[in-house]
Amino acid sequence: MGPDLFSLLPAFRLVATTGGFTAASGRLGMTPSAVSQKIRQIEALVGARLFERTSRSVRLTEAGRLLLQDTDRAFGDIADALDRVRTVGKRPAGTLRINLSRLAAQLCILPRLAAFIRHYPDIAVELATDDRLTDIVAGGFDAGIRFADTLEMDMIARAIGPPLRRPVLASRSYLEAAGIPQHPNDLGRHQLIRYRFPGSQRLEPLTFNVDGQVFRLDPPARLVLDDNQHFDFAVRAGLGIAQLFRAAESPATETPELVEILTQFEPHPLQFRLYYPTRNQPPKLRAFIEWFCG
Repeated sequence: MGPDLFSLLPAFRLVATTGGFTAASGRLGMTPSAVSQKIRQIEALVGARLFERTSRSVRLTEAGRLLLQDTDRAFGDIADALDRVRTVGKRPAGTLRINLSRLAAQLCILPRLAAFIRHYPDIAVELATDDRLTDIVAGGFDAGIRFADTLEMDMIARAIGPPLRRPVLASRSYLEAAGIPQHPNDLGRHQLIRYRFPGSQRLEPLTFNVDGQVFRLDPPARLVLDDNQHFDFAVRAGLGIAQLFRAAESPATETPELVEILTQFEPHPLQFRLYYPTRNQPPKLRAFIEWFCG
């Protein structure tokens, strides 16, 4: 029974996904009546009707929907295995398009990009840096890099890049003139530099950890920017206080004029995610994942 059942499953899945016997028959290289016979055989083996048939349509029964759903992962694993076998000994090649934020490019990709390009000379890399959220499937991208809370649920995601701290920084000259805030609530009395999301046009909230709970503030801003690279300049110039992303292994105060404040309220670190829509990655994407996420 086992081998017969397994040999019939591809025909069942094609009928289910193409919507009928005629469409599936073309893919299988057999007549619609032969496909229908295979479906009757599998229904006899599992003891349940898998399709409701009318003169105009074929649709899955509840049992059919369960069988299709529960075999998805197994057939995906088989496809992955076959793809790996086909590419043994072949060098990854082709154009690899990655959509990512400018901060993700700066922290996750650029430090290791030159070595990747030299190692894989047949892969042409295209980095589309855009802080707006993008539908990577509609945009024709192989993958994207964003924070986890912005990803769609059906995406496969891998951690990439270093953990990122979010310290609050100010220049010594600013703090000498305006005083040092002791609690996040004190920030409402200070000059604040904040980030505006280019897509939604909303200001990114200031985020803290207060007594083990996430605490967000939305105070007025003196200066609003939409490019993370401009924040360092503004803070060093003494224009106000800002919450910035910093790689965990790098000191936030890289130059003596910067000071970390409210350190006891710093939120938990974040980490970017490389995400893509299918388990069956082409060799060029698999090489990219292994290089940057390994």
